[in-house]
Amino acid sequence: MEKRRKKTLARTLVCATSCTKLLTVVALFVPSFLSFQIFSRHSESVAPASRTTVMEPAPKPRSRDLVRIYSIVKAHRAEIRDGEAWQIAETILEESSKRKLDAFLISAVIQVESGFQHTAVSPSGARGLMQIMPETGRALTRALRHEMGVRPAAFKPEWLDNPFVNIRLGVYYLHDLKKQFRDLNLALTAYNFGPAEIQNRLENNLELSSEYAGSVLQTYRNLKSKQPSF
Repeated sequence: MEKRRKKTLARTLVCATSCTKLLTVVALFVPSFLSFQIFSRHSESVAPASRTTVMEPAPKPRSRDLVRIYSIVKAHRAEIRDGEAWQIAETILEESSKRKLDAFLISAVIQVESGFQHTAVSPSGARGLMQIMPETGRALTRALRHEMGVRPAAFKPEWLDNPFVNIRLGVYYLHDLKKQFRDLNLALTAYNFGPAEIQNRLENNLELSSEYAGSVLQTYRNLKSKQPSF
């Protein structure tokens, strides 16, 4: 019996030691665990508020010339949506800058040729804003095939009804004529009558009409001096 009491006492001491260690562990880690839980809940509560402070980028400011050209487009086509009018104005400005031509001169050509009506078709078959003949459009597409990423064989006259394609081709055409004749008046006259006709008249000292060029240049001066109407 004496031996049995010694074993029981030993076991009691072992259990007491283990319980002491367990309590020590709990005392050390419970406060940290509770602090973590409180911190986590606090973070979750403030996170949505921090996400709502994200700001959208400010819209890109429009240049004065772009606003003026937009005003010209809307003055002739009040019924079209603002987004389309801005796109047409941007295309005129970008293509003119690319070819080193004045955007107001291009606007004047468009006003004289079609009054900004992109579906306009002349009795001779010229189409679109800048009234380009289908055969001329095909030749221009061939010249710009790499820049436009299209095959000339795929060209269709209906492409010229697209205002953005028409402006791109028309601006390049006037740029090419100006380079060929080295004179703006002659380039404008060739735009209207065709370069072969003008070249023939120059070579044979035949009279050249200045009516079309004069009309475009007068319109150009008017547009250049006019302020936006809004």
